[in-house]
Amino acid sequence: MASKLQDLAVLLAIATVMVPVAMAADIVVGDDNGWRQDFNYTEWAANNMFMLGDNLVFKYDRAIHSVVAVGGDDFRTCNVSNGAIRRFDSGNDVIQLNTTGKRWYVCGVVEHCINGQKLAIEVLPAMSPPPNSSTSNQVMSHAYQTLMAVLIAAMMI
Repeated sequence: MASKLQDLAVLLAIATVMVPVAMAADIVVGDDNGWRQDFNYTEWAANNMFMLGDNLVFKYDRAIHSVVAVGGDDFRTCNVSNGAIRRFDSGNDVIQLNTTGKRWYVCGVVEHCINGQKLAIEVLPAMSPPPNSSTSNQVMSHAYQTLMAVLIAAMMI
């Protein structure tokens, strides 16, 4: 009996640690549109949630575009020369969201940035609930609770 309780404790500890990791996502900027001109990234960002541990994936034609991480003021003015925090130019850039707070990205071609090829996001803590509760989060919570109940029941057998 003691062995089963120890096994249960180990399984619960592993499940608790793995849930935030399993929930991290690769978020392709612009979805199927990728990183390009003539796309509303403000609207796209408003319809997505960015959590600590997620990855932003920028897909684009590297002969035409690039990605530059900038600060808020440089985002507003499209300053990519003095304001660059980091530049990306692979055409398939993966940026891990490893701190919370605001993040700003622009195309390295100033004219493209001026024409709207720029993205502002807010990275939320991994375990915080979304600003508006959603059905998907309630389903995930219910699924997690069900998983825990099944694990406990299995350990009791």
